[in-house]
Amino acid sequence: MDSEAGSVRLFTTSGGARIARLPLRAFPGLLSYAYVVYKDEYRILIDTGSGFGECNQDLEAGLREAASLLGNAPLPEGLTHILITHGHIDHFGGLPYLRERTAAPVGIHELDRRVLTNYEERLAWVAHHLNVFLIEAGVQEERRAQLMEMYLLGKQLYCSQSVDFTFEAAGMRLGPFEMLHVPGHAPGHVIIRVDDVALGGDHILDDISPHQAPEQLTFYTGLGHYLHSLGKAEAWLRGVRLLLGGHKEPVTDIPARIANIRSLHRERLQAVLDLLEEPHTIAEISKALFGTVKGYHILLALEETGAHVEYLYQRGYLRIANLSTLGKDFSPRPLRYSRQDPATPLPETI
Repeated sequence: MDSEAGSVRLFTTSGGARIARLPLRAFPGLLSYAYVVYKDEYRILIDTGSGFGECNQDLEAGLREAASLLGNAPLPEGLTHILITHGHIDHFGGLPYLRERTAAPVGIHELDRRVLTNYEERLAWVAHHLNVFLIEAGVQEERRAQLMEMYLLGKQLYCSQSVDFTFEAAGMRLGPFEMLHVPGHAPGHVIIRVDDVALGGDHILDDISPHQAPEQLTFYTGLGHYLHSLGKAEAWLRGVRLLLGGHKEPVTDIPARIANIRSLHRERLQAVLDLLEEPHTIAEISKALFGTVKGYHILLALEETGAHVEYLYQRGYLRIANLSTLGKDFSPRPLRYSRQDPATPLPETI
């Protein structure tokens, strides 16, 4: 992804809402966006950046520039609400910084509330399940320890934060802002729509497919949930001319972008099926799909592969080839997957 922060960019909706896009250096090599939206009496911040490194400085500078461009009130003091599109740290990690500077109430979907309010518990829970996933994926012990260290790096700097309201309890609406729940990339992911513009978080991104992880790690994630949500979003976004994402450039042709994402996942699923004429672990499949990757991208590739294997296994395309070798003590062991015999072809569209 892009990594250089630039200037605030302005957008306007058909109903007169004004939107300022704030570029934030969320992590080294990762540029993300937060958005300030002025509509009627509402002055809303959507997402907060990661709170890591220079991100809070970028957020403060962006808010000052947005206040100068939009007028009416100083920011962040003048915010009326803070809305979090989903519970990934590059979208909510700036909350502790903002809490010291504004009394604006914070809202998030119910299925991501515990990520904020019980952060330490959730981190420990996911880390436990991630370690089991890596064992079952066939990752060797030394590499597994490295990946777990990378996963936890920096995440202990954040602490639990309170949530003032949740989206379903509010009827998936805040004044002129409508919300659609789209689980998959994250359990409580939402798209927020104002007039003919949508703030999409990470659900639909330009140029890349949002990262997928298996539901084995977190309920309401997984490729099946994501693809189902993509269909919901396609219908709900009809009439929307512009989708502003948490990364990358705005999406202007939403149906075409959704079609491209679906096509990418179908191709990846077919590649997994073709490979599993012979049994393989998820680690072996990941290397075949993504080649040699480094650093945190190793973990991302394993999770992405795991999401596709899980999707196929849940739907009866795959079997566990080494089931007889699993231990009687129920401890996790590497799993080798292969195609069911006879093979079932994938549908033309997923």
